[in-house]
Amino acid sequence: MEANKIGQTKRGIIEEINYLRAFGVLAVIAIHTTGYFTEINRLNLLVILNLWTDVFAQFAVPLFILISGFLLAKKYRGNFSISQFYRKRIRSIIPQFLIFSVLYTSFNNWDAVKNSSLNTNLTLIFNHIWQSDASYHLWFFAIIIQFYIFYPIIIKIYDLFQQYNKAELLISLMLIIQILWLVGTHISYFTGIHVHHFIAYLFYFGMGIYTCDHYEKLKKSVHHLTSFLLTTSLGLTIGASFFIVVGLSLGYKYYDIPTYFFIGPEFVYPILRIITFLFLFDLASKLAGKRSILAKIFYKIGEYSFGMYLIHIFFNQYTITMLRNYNVDYNNWRFYPIVFVVTVIFSYLAVRLISYLPFSYYIIGHQNKR
Repeated sequence: MEANKIGQTKRGIIEEINYLRAFGVLAVIAIHTTGYFTEINRLNLLVILNLWTDVFAQFAVPLFILISGFLLAKKYRGNFSISQFYRKRIRSIIPQFLIFSVLYTSFNNWDAVKNSSLNTNLTLIFNHIWQSDASYHLWFFAIIIQFYIFYPIIIKIYDLFQQYNKAELLISLMLIIQILWLVGTHISYFTGIHVHHFIAYLFYFGMGIYTCDHYEKLKKSVHHLTSFLLTTSLGLTIGASFFIVVGLSLGYKYYDIPTYFFIGPEFVYPILRIITFLFLFDLASKLAGKRSILAKIFYKIGEYSFGMYLIHIFFNQYTITMLRNYNVDYNNWRFYPIVFVVTVIFSYLAVRLISYLPFSYYIIGHQNKR
């Protein structure tokens, strides 16, 4: 019975995925907008609202990881060609990562680049590529590349557990491993643990695979739960933010808050993310098949989400610079909606224009016909 459902899911185009991608990339832009609350020197309502928005929007990367697990499990199961798998994965992510690593290295270090030798610049670019830090959002590539490398092993382990009807046990183990890893990043004795490691998102990737196997059941179960899911998600957001607010109220700046203040939220985040995913999936299901202007906008943003993720920092930084020239900074309420809206609009337009260029797939991961 379950196998038939999986087969139907594999053959069909899942429209909801595009809407989820749209929600994800909009959340990423929100994070890179609201994150400037950390520069405000005193705790006030503006800080709290931006903190809550930031904590809620942190579902973005876990959602992209879950979608990756879902789509890989949908396409690559059983005796698939591993060499073909790796070739396609390299084509889908490495050229884009390399191009934008070079662009952001130049963008963020222009004064040093134009006054340095070719060898120095090449070394700088290589280091940023190796560390995935040419810009502060490119760390996502380090995570997804690791998942691509280990996917053939992960799916074999998952299928083995599934054979014995123990898939839920494996997902539970993934959750425990992920939480222990993330808690370790906040303990001084384990400072060598790096948060940008695929283990920090292992549970979400596993949930993506599990969701692929139970997709039809999921679609039926989330109906009529919109209000409950939204209320619970917002409540958990406020709860997860509590210790951070306490730290700020004690006079700490955000990045000086003792790390143990962040241990408690690590136990809340997985529940918060899953509830948020269900809420967003419910919204995506309601938009799927609609022909309203709102549905079309979200669908298009979802189509260009990868390119928007890559390019949005350029517009984000230019908008912030222009606003500061007019004395509108992160202490001003207008700063946040203006930066968000301008970044979204210009990122979308730029990616759409680029998508008509030859070989645009290797730049932004999408290509339109002329």
